[in-house]
Amino acid sequence: MGRIAIVTGSDRGMGKETALALAHHRYTVIMACIDIPNANITCDEIKRLSDNQNVFVKKIDLSSIASIKEFARAFLQDFDQVNILINNAGIVTMNHEITEDGFEKTMAVNTIGPYLLTKLLAPHFPAGEDNRIINMSSWIYKFGKFSIDKMNRYHYVKAYAVSKYAQLLITLELADELKKKGITINAANPGTVRTTIMYTNIKFYDFIIDMLMAPLYISIEEGAKTGIYLATSDEVKNKTGNLYRKCKPIAVSKKFNNKTIRTKLLQYYETIFEKFN
Repeated sequence: MGRIAIVTGSDRGMGKETALALAHHRYTVIMACIDIPNANITCDEIKRLSDNQNVFVKKIDLSSIASIKEFARAFLQDFDQVNILINNAGIVTMNHEITEDGFEKTMAVNTIGPYLLTKLLAPHFPAGEDNRIINMSSWIYKFGKFSIDKMNRYHYVKAYAVSKYAQLLITLELADELKKKGITINAANPGTVRTTIMYTNIKFYDFIIDMLMAPLYISIEEGAKTGIYLATSDEVKNKTGNLYRKCKPIAVSKKFNNKTIRTKLLQYYETIFEKFN
């Protein structure tokens, strides 16, 4: 089946666009999604548009550690390796929701879940090949200052900002460790993309969001370009531990790249992994 790519949240939005691009590049694409009926419809569409039948759907709920472990088990039962992992799925919740495992839901889906998935799959990237992990961050990370002991207290926009900042920090922190295993890891800032994640389903709030954000919006296709670039371009082969915007590396200032916080965050995630593994 050639090179294998996993894209989380690929039944819609940027994830769908990314999965389609990888199918065009003749990857075997695993669509890791929670909404299986919609994912199956999208999978059929991607197969038709790309003329690539090696596109498959597998269920994952990134808010559930049991589901993440089951996805990894089911994937490894059918495939013996992975070359590309794109941690694309993301949510924003209006209310303060706690998952079955005791984590704030936005944090669980956007950063804790992707870390655990990365950890479970890392041993299965083949030696001597071009292996890549791409994490979706966001420009909003600059508003995501956090304390480790308050990770489950944040909610709505603050939780989203914290999750994207944490995702960026963990990308930077894992770069050296994964490089030793022959895996590069980079973060993508897609810009302000008009996707369903921007909306609350409350008409008044959504009207205000549209009024404020309309001048900044870019298309889903434009927003997906950086992640696709990081997954497929020879220009970034062997480059790791960077944040990219518009297919170019951008500096993360020292203000937002604190080694002490990065280390503490990794320790926090490792404690979670050890507890549930």
